[in-house]
Amino acid sequence: MTTRTGGELIQDFLETYEIPFVFGNPGTTETTFLAAVAASQATYVLSLHESSAVGIAAGYAMITGKPSIVSLHTYPGLANGMFNMRNALMSGVPLLVINGQQDSRFLIHNPVLGAPNVQLAETATKYAYEVTRTDDLAVALQRCYLHARLQPTGPVFLSIPMNFMLEETEHTTFKKTRIIEDTVPRAIGEVAAALAAVPRGKLAIVADYAVGAAHGIDAVSRIATALGADIYAAPFHVQGTVDPLHPNFRGQLPPTTKAINETLGRYHTMLLIGEKVDSFTYDGLQALPPELQVIQVAPAASQLGFDFPCDMAVLGDIHATLDALATALGADTAQVSAQTIDEAALDAKYPASGSHASDALILAVLRHLDRETHVVTEGSSEDAIVQDMAVSLGYRNVHFSPRGGGLGWALPLGVGIGLASGKHAACFVGDGGSLFSIHALWTAAKYSIPSIFICFVNNEYRLLKDLWCNVMGTTIATTHFVGLDFSDPDVDMRKIAEGFGARVETIDAAESVGDVLARALAHQGPSFLIINREP
Repeated sequence: MTTRTGGELIQDFLETYEIPFVFGNPGTTETTFLAAVAASQATYVLSLHESSAVGIAAGYAMITGKPSIVSLHTYPGLANGMFNMRNALMSGVPLLVINGQQDSRFLIHNPVLGAPNVQLAETATKYAYEVTRTDDLAVALQRCYLHARLQPTGPVFLSIPMNFMLEETEHTTFKKTRIIEDTVPRAIGEVAAALAAVPRGKLAIVADYAVGAAHGIDAVSRIATALGADIYAAPFHVQGTVDPLHPNFRGQLPPTTKAINETLGRYHTMLLIGEKVDSFTYDGLQALPPELQVIQVAPAASQLGFDFPCDMAVLGDIHATLDALATALGADTAQVSAQTIDEAALDAKYPASGSHASDALILAVLRHLDRETHVVTEGSSEDAIVQDMAVSLGYRNVHFSPRGGGLGWALPLGVGIGLASGKHAACFVGDGGSLFSIHALWTAAKYSIPSIFICFVNNEYRLLKDLWCNVMGTTIATTHFVGLDFSDPDVDMRKIAEGFGARVETIDAAESVGDVLARALAHQGPSFLIINREP
C-alpha cells in the first residue's frame, strides 16, 4: 500500500478541499506543519499575533461560508487566540484551528511547550481533539473540517504532535464531501397555519445571525409582508439579518432583559429565526414573557428551545425553510418597496455643530460608501451611533459588536472580509479597542488586502465611562475615574498605524470626506482614517 507522511497528508487535505489560505502565527511546534503548507498550493497568511490570525480567518469564513484553516502555536498561541475563537463560537463562524503539540514521544516528561491544549480549547470550540497516532491523522482532519461546517457551525480544534508530520502511515484517504443541507420540515404547512392564525399586528419576527445572506433577508421580508408582522433584529446579531428599510422593521431588540420583555409583551407570538434572543444585562425580568407563544426555526437541534420553552420548534435549513414557509403563506415573490431614507431627520439628529460635531463626520463617511459595503463596529462609545446611522441608511451587510464579548475582533474581521470579497470593508473602532488587534493592519499591508478603518481618538475608554455614568446617574465631568484614561503620554495612533504599514489620514471636515474615501478605496491595502472625538 502507498504510505504518506503526516506532512504529505496535510498537503492532500488542503488539495482535496481546495483550501486557498492557511492563517496563522507560528512557533517551534509548527515548523513541520509550515513545511507541509509551503509544499501545497495554499498560501500561508502570516499575522503578527494569534488574535489577528483567528479574526482574519473568521472574516474570510463569514464571506465564503466555508471553514477557514488557522494554525496556532501550542498552549501560548492558543491562549492568545482564545477570545476570538470564543467570538467565532458565539457567532457561528466555521473555523478549523490546528494546533502544534510537542513530540508525542516526549509528552510523558511534561516538556516545555507540551500542554493540555485540548482542555483549554474546549471552552471556545464546539469540538476539540488531539491526535495520538499518525494513523488517525487523516480521519481527524476530515472529521474536524466537516464538523466545523455542520450546523451549528463554529470553530473546531485539532492538536497535532509535531513528530507526526514526519512519520508515515498507510491510512491516507480523503474525500471531498458534499453536504446536502437544504432540508425543509414536511409539516411546514402546519407552521404556516399557526403563524397565519395570529391576529394581525400581534406577530413579531426576530431574526438572528443564522438568516445570513441577502437571500435569507429577502425571505424574511416576504414572510413579514404576507403576515403583517413586525420585524426585529436580535440583540448582538453579529451579521446582517433583516432589511432595515422594510416598512415593518422596528429596529434591534434592546440588550437588557426587562426592555426585551416589555417590547415582546406587546405581541401574541414571536417567530424566532436562528439561535436565540441574546441579552447583555439581567434587570429583574426574564427576556420572554411567559404568555408569549414562541415558534422557533433553527438549523441545529441543539439550538431549539435551548434558552426558553417553545410552542413549536422547527428544525430545518434556514434559507430552504424560509423559502418554503413564504410559499406556504402565499407570499409575494416581488421585492417589498423600501422606506424612503429621511436624510433631513439624520442631519437634525447628528448636526455638524455642537458638542459632538464629529458625529456628522461619521454620517458623511457612511453616506459616501456603497450600501453593499460590509460595516464592522466593536466596543467603542460610537457603536450605537454608527449602528443607528447604518440602519437608517439601509446597510444590510453589518457586523455589529462581537457576540462573544472579546475586543480585538473588528480590525482582523475587516481584513478577512476584504481578502474574501476583494472589496473594502468599513471598520469603525475606538482608539482603545483598536489596540487589542492593531497588528492586523500589517497583514493587510503585506498581502495588499483592501480595508478601511475609521478610528475614534479620545485617549480614554469612553464607553466604560459612559456605561458607569448611566448606571450611577452621574456625568463624566463630575466623576473621578481610575484606570480608564491612557493619556500622559497620549497614544499616537497615527504613528502606530503607519508603523504597521497603513496609509493614514485625518478626517476633520465633512466636505473632505468624499476625497479621503476616494483615496482609501483606490488603495489596495489598509487605510487608517482618524476622527478626533470631542469630549
